[in-house]
Amino acid sequence: MNESTSPADADAALTTARSALAAARRPRPVPAWRPPVTGVLFAAGFGCLALYDAHPHTWAYLLGAALCLAIFLALTIASSRAGGITPWPAGSARERARRQSAVALPIVAGGIAWAFLGFPGFIGVFGAGLGILTWVQMASARKGTAA
Repeated sequence: MNESTSPADADAALTTARSALAAARRPRPVPAWRPPVTGVLFAAGFGCLALYDAHPHTWAYLLGAALCLAIFLALTIASSRAGGITPWPAGSARERARRQSAVALPIVAGGIAWAFLGFPGFIGVFGAGLGILTWVQMASARKGTAA
């Protein structure tokens, strides 16, 4: 400490540093546009995969799927980092299972579609279902961090 720094100045600087650290650790809310865009990109990516499976020589569908899913992945990573999402789900095993069991709905719906429409139907319904689920879960998480 140099001679011109008083203990009060050092204490004020320490308080400011602690406040800045706490603000940096606080999760930032996800922008309002991100949940619907992410959900639609996921559904569109799987929809394009379904179309490509039904029409395998149409490369535009495969390109569209790759583009939609790459942008979806980039937005998901950005949301995770900005929103303070932890890589390991919190809570007891029962709470985690309850939260993650919502994925069963698109799987069952996709299975029913597979029975009537074949594998492209499964991919399309499964992707649309997970896209909607992603949108809803991100929107509810956004409301939770904004409150």
